[in-house]
Amino acid sequence: KMLAAEFDKADIHWRAQTLTKSGDKALALAYLDARNVMDRLDQICGMDGWQDRYEVHGQKTICYISIKIDDEWVTKSDGAGDTKVEAEKGSISDAFKRAAVKWGIGRYLYSLDAVWCPCKTYERNGKPVFSAFTDDPWNYVRGAAKPKSKADAREDYSNLVKDMRCQ
Repeated sequence: KMLAAEFDKADIHWRAQTLTKSGDKALALAYLDARNVMDRLDQICGMDGWQDRYEVHGQKTICYISIKIDDEWVTKSDGAGDTKVEAEKGSISDAFKRAAVKWGIGRYLYSLDAVWCPCKTYERNGKPVFSAFTDDPWNYVRGAAKPKSKADAREDYSNLVKDMRCQ
């Protein structure tokens, strides 16, 4: 439960997957930075209670995240290919985040609807290129609760920790 807890709104980032033909809106997808995932693992498992390792198989980087449960290491893995920006570094980061989802970290973000959000663009070779969102994509997510405030998220996290101590 603690690994899968929601993140603070400030920790959730949005990237543009594609643009409308007019270039005035972008399809916004929510994601976490790898550092947020590392922090969550450190907080819940302790700095010595988790580890990661990587293997390259053809064009894919596989990340194995192991968590020490009692005296046994339990491992889950997933992989990703090179990304458009910093290809190899991006594949390592994406594989890490995908493996973390198997532990429940940030998994709820996949249940959010992809939304079209107003954006700024610039022109390159006669086509619009995404520059920045002009509004908060959360304002366009239908049927999903807005992320909790930092204070509410901290309170939920504290309650989870208390619950775990009582079991």
